[in-house]
Amino acid sequence: MAYKDFSEMPVWQKAFALLLKIYEVTKTYPTEEKYGLVSDMRRAANSVTNNISEGFGRYERLDKTRFYKISRGSCYELINQSMASQALGFITDKDKDELTNGYRGVIADLDPMIKSIETSPKK
Repeated sequence: MAYKDFSEMPVWQKAFALLLKIYEVTKTYPTEEKYGLVSDMRRAANSVTNNISEGFGRYERLDKTRFYKISRGSCYELINQSMASQALGFITDKDKDELTNGYRGVIADLDPMIKSIETSPKK
Protein backbone atom coordinates (compact mmCIF):
# COMPACT_ATOMS: atom_id res chain seq x y z
CA MET A 1 0.00 0.00 0.00
CA ALA A 2 1.29 3.45 -0.88
CA TYR A 3 1.15 6.01 1.90
CA LYS A 4 1.19 9.77 1.37
CA ASP A 5 3.07 10.33 4.61
CA PHE A 6 5.10 8.18 7.02
CA SER A 7 2.61 8.92 9.80
CA GLU A 8 0.02 6.86 7.90
CA MET A 9 2.19 3.74 8.18
CA PRO A 10 0.86 1.32 10.83
CA VAL A 11 4.43 0.38 11.81
CA TRP A 12 5.29 4.02 12.49
CA GLN A 13 2.04 4.48 14.46
CA LYS A 14 2.86 1.43 16.59
CA ALA A 15 6.42 2.66 17.17
CA PHE A 16 5.18 6.16 18.04
CA ALA A 17 2.78 4.78 20.67
CA LEU A 18 5.71 2.85 22.16
CA LEU A 19 7.85 6.01 22.11
CA LEU A 20 5.24 7.73 24.27
CA LYS A 21 5.18 4.71 26.60
CA ILE A 22 8.98 4.88 26.96
CA TYR A 23 8.77 8.54 27.99
CA GLU A 24 5.98 7.70 30.44
CA VAL A 25 7.76 4.84 32.19
CA THR A 26 11.20 6.46 32.30
CA LYS A 27 9.79 9.47 34.21
CA THR A 28 9.81 7.27 37.31
CA TYR A 29 13.41 6.02 37.02
CA PRO A 30 15.91 7.03 39.70
CA THR A 31 17.55 10.43 39.21
CA GLU A 32 20.98 8.83 38.77
CA GLU A 33 19.67 7.10 35.61
CA LYS A 34 18.81 10.42 33.90
CA TYR A 35 22.00 10.32 31.82
CA GLY A 36 22.16 6.53 31.73
CA LEU A 37 19.27 4.20 31.02
CA VAL A 38 16.66 6.97 30.68
CA SER A 39 18.70 8.79 28.05
CA ASP A 40 19.58 5.56 26.23
CA MET A 41 15.98 4.33 26.10
CA ARG A 42 14.56 7.65 24.96
CA ARG A 43 17.25 7.99 22.30
CA ALA A 44 16.60 4.45 21.02
CA ALA A 45 12.81 4.95 21.00
CA ASN A 46 13.23 8.14 18.99
CA SER A 47 15.61 6.29 16.67
CA VAL A 48 12.92 3.75 15.84
CA THR A 49 10.38 6.35 14.69
CA ASN A 50 12.96 8.71 13.18
CA ASN A 51 14.49 6.01 11.01
CA ILE A 52 11.12 4.70 9.83
CA SER A 53 10.21 8.23 8.77
CA GLU A 54 13.60 8.85 7.17
CA GLY A 55 13.44 5.54 5.31
CA PHE A 56 10.01 6.51 4.04
CA GLY A 57 11.52 9.64 2.50
CA ARG A 58 14.30 7.85 0.64
CA TYR A 59 14.04 6.86 -3.02
CA GLU A 60 16.76 4.23 -3.48
CA ARG A 61 15.78 0.74 -2.31
CA LEU A 62 18.95 -0.01 -0.38
CA ASP A 63 19.01 3.46 1.16
CA LYS A 64 15.38 3.03 2.25
CA THR A 65 15.96 -0.40 3.79
CA ARG A 66 19.14 0.77 5.55
CA PHE A 67 17.04 3.13 7.66
CA TYR A 68 14.42 0.44 8.31
CA LYS A 69 17.22 -1.88 9.46
CA ILE A 70 18.60 0.78 11.82
CA SER A 71 15.09 1.13 13.24
CA ARG A 72 14.95 -2.65 13.66
CA GLY A 73 18.26 -2.63 15.55
CA SER A 74 16.98 0.07 17.89
CA CYS A 75 13.96 -2.13 18.64
CA TYR A 76 16.28 -4.89 19.82
CA GLU A 77 18.17 -2.35 21.91
CA LEU A 78 14.91 -1.34 23.60
CA ILE A 79 13.94 -4.95 24.26
CA ASN A 80 17.27 -5.39 26.07
CA GLN A 81 16.89 -2.12 27.96
CA SER A 82 13.35 -3.03 29.03
CA MET A 83 14.57 -6.36 30.36
CA ALA A 84 17.36 -4.61 32.28
CA SER A 85 14.90 -2.03 33.63
CA GLN A 86 12.62 -4.76 34.94
CA ALA A 87 15.52 -6.71 36.46
CA LEU A 88 16.68 -3.53 38.24
CA GLY A 89 13.18 -2.89 39.58
CA PHE A 90 12.58 0.29 37.57
CA ILE A 91 9.52 -1.03 35.71
CA THR A 92 6.89 -3.68 36.36
CA ASP A 93 6.69 -7.05 34.63
CA LYS A 94 3.60 -5.73 32.86
CA ASP A 95 5.44 -2.69 31.46
CA LYS A 96 8.41 -4.84 30.43
CA ASP A 97 6.10 -7.27 28.64
CA GLU A 98 4.21 -4.43 26.93
CA LEU A 99 7.44 -2.87 25.70
CA THR A 100 9.19 -6.06 24.63
CA ASN A 101 6.10 -7.43 22.88
CA GLY A 102 5.44 -4.05 21.29
CA TYR A 103 8.95 -3.75 19.88
CA ARG A 104 8.87 -7.37 18.72
CA GLY A 105 5.69 -6.38 16.86
CA VAL A 106 7.47 -3.45 15.21
CA ILE A 107 10.28 -5.81 14.14
CA ALA A 108 7.69 -8.24 12.76
CA ASP A 109 6.19 -5.39 10.71
CA LEU A 110 9.55 -4.14 9.46
CA ASP A 111 10.89 -7.54 8.36
CA PRO A 112 8.47 -8.12 5.47
CA MET A 113 8.78 -4.47 4.40
CA ILE A 114 12.56 -4.82 4.16
CA LYS A 115 12.33 -8.13 2.33
CA SER A 116 9.74 -6.82 -0.10
CA ILE A 117 11.76 -3.72 -0.95
CA GLU A 118 15.02 -5.62 -1.32
CA THR A 119 13.54 -8.34 -3.52
CA SER A 120 11.38 -6.12 -5.71
CA PRO A 121 12.55 -5.75 -9.32
CA LYS A 122 14.62 -2.65 -9.99
CA LYS A 123 12.76 0.12 -11.75
